[in-house]
Amino acid sequence: MKLFNKLAITSLIVAATCSTSFAADNKKIAISTIVEVPSLMDAKQGVLDVLAERGYVVGKNLELEYQSANGSMPTQQQIAKKFIGGQPDLIIPITTPTAQSMVAATKDIPIVFTAVTDPIKAKLVKQYQQPGANVTGVSDAAPIGAQLDFYMRIVPGLKTIGFIYNPGLDNALAALEIIKKEGAARGIKVVESASPTTNEVILATKKLIGKVDAVYVPNDTTVVAALEAIVKIGRDVDMPIFAGDTGAVKRGVLAGVGLDYNEVGRVTGAMAADVLDGKKVGTINAVAAYDVVTKFKVIVNLESAEKMSVTIPQDVLSEATEIIKAK
Repeated sequence: MKLFNKLAITSLIVAATCSTSFAADNKKIAISTIVEVPSLMDAKQGVLDVLAERGYVVGKNLELEYQSANGSMPTQQQIAKKFIGGQPDLIIPITTPTAQSMVAATKDIPIVFTAVTDPIKAKLVKQYQQPGANVTGVSDAAPIGAQLDFYMRIVPGLKTIGFIYNPGLDNALAALEIIKKEGAARGIKVVESASPTTNEVILATKKLIGKVDAVYVPNDTTVVAALEAIVKIGRDVDMPIFAGDTGAVKRGVLAGVGLDYNEVGRVTGAMAADVLDGKKVGTINAVAAYDVVTKFKVIVNLESAEKMSVTIPQDVLSEATEIIKAK
């Protein structure tokens, strides 16, 4: 089954791309992220694109305050306090730790999160349907089952996969739970290697050498910040490196199948526009992006394949939406 055969695009996306709402009054939004990486910036741009399509244009009738915490939770908490003091009409936090900081800071200002793996485990919402309170948003949970099927096509006989993660992040724990379940269904054992800080990523990666057939890097901001170091080790010892975020393939990961983060942002932008239009945020259902977007990215890195001593099958290459060629 092709990786791209998904459900027809939902009315949520249709509303995002086709409708234009009247924005009579100027509005103010605040956007923050714990760290700036390409996928999260794609999500941010998707949000702003749809807001503009819905009539909320930055610099015209929409004021935007944007702050990055540069990987620091204390800074993220300070940003949350600053945002609340500014009384925006809407806060859009990107990533789980950012969303948790914002939700802890206010119970009144509407919040529409994005790029949060498991909003229930992160205690952002109690349920997806009619979440209530002042919070809703979009989960970027990776389609891990489809990813493992994809990896098995690239690494024949895949039986063990390493999982590097920060055990202090709820989204990483959620991904670990899912990959264990999906791996067990496919006869794949998951070998954990914890990295509570970015400085420990190299050691966590080296611990997996000789113990696994490949390594999986989840959408864990702590680990992804040191992705190039993981890739270098993989290339040095012929250990295939995969990731939950396809954007990581451009940074040297062997291959990936996953969400288009601009599309994730567009879904979020539709929700944000609904809130600015006057809809109560707690009545807007939270969603998992992979249930509502219509296209996935499939990217392979031929340079990494060569340096990790992996041959990409032709049928995989034919499905790829992007191929990064060897230099």
